[in-house]
Amino acid sequence: MTDDILRPWEVRSSRTLVRDRWINLRADRCVTQRGAELDPYYVLEYEDWVHVVALDEEDRLLLVRQYRHGAGSASLELPGGKLDAHESDPIAAGARELLEETGHAAPSLRHLARLSPNPATHANWIHVLYGEGAKEIAPLNLDSGEDICVERIPWREALALALGGGVLNVQHVGLLAIAFARMKGVTIGG
Repeated sequence: MTDDILRPWEVRSSRTLVRDRWINLRADRCVTQRGAELDPYYVLEYEDWVHVVALDEEDRLLLVRQYRHGAGSASLELPGGKLDAHESDPIAAGARELLEETGHAAPSLRHLARLSPNPATHANWIHVLYGEGAKEIAPLNLDSGEDICVERIPWREALALALGGGVLNVQHVGLLAIAFARMKGVTIGG
């Protein structure tokens, strides 16, 4: 029975409720493997997201602080954003986002993971990239809805800040933990 429960649901119909530059929301009529009908079941369709864990030449983590309307407060975050419609390479998109939001470029970026932001409701992926030796090479190039302050924090302090609640976005906390566990050998917890 376990294999049957884990198979994809049957989607009997699907309709788009909202589609604009910010959000695509669809409502599916689904039937689970046990026969339960879920109508509507809402799914958010975004472009993939990319976030960059970038260290400068002094081993400081590049973070951006910006107002986030959903939370109603400023948020300390990793630089990043969505892959544009014409982009398919998360590394190129991450390099673009890093440059736009921090004015920095890293000699190389490494793709660490592709994860789901919320597998229950989101159809997109988050890509986390890692780079060292980032240098400031240009002024910020922000979108109309972005007002950003760049902060450079020694990476160990930044990780402690994130794990202590100083980074509001739980996805970014997890991405930092993944990056520093893989690239710096940090053990989280235990």
